Amino acid sequence: MTLPHDPYFTAVIDALTTAGFSPADAFTDDSDTRGTYQFLRAVITLDPDTSGIDSKRWPHGLILIWEWHTGIESADGEPERGPSWEWARLVDSHGQCGEREALTAVGYASPTYVVESVRALIERRNQSTPAEQWERAEELNAACETWAAAEARKVGE
Repeated sequence: MTLPHDPYFTAVIDALTTAGFSPADAFTDDSDTRGTYQFLRAVITLDPDTSGIDSKRWPHGLILIWEWHTGIESADGEPERGPSWEWARLVDSHGQCGEREALTAVGYASPTYVVESVRALIERRNQSTPAEQWERAEELNAACETWAAAEARKVGE
């Protein structure tokens, strides 16, 4: 099944790979929260073996997480509507991760900006480049909104 955010993550993975951060794993899905509401998600795993990140600082690697929430569950403390980027340190070789933190890339950040955000994180420095959106951000947002409307209809059935 093709999901609305698949083309975006293909572009992000290509940019990471070109920059020398080949993902060890990556997937997109439409995740279920508490059995009621859906959200779009993408997860990219970077590890020292395939991604060239420092094994002393990142012995098991790190994950990058992008989610697009419908906002339906925001009254219950869940995220507001729209996209967000986070990262977390992997704490073991089984994919368990530490606490999620915000990545400097936000929303529909351009793949180049995501790479810069990852580089800044890995190098322990502030990101100095100005944020830029993906050139297809409006198209992606429209696709996510269409998906959310279809999910809302399913919940109402």
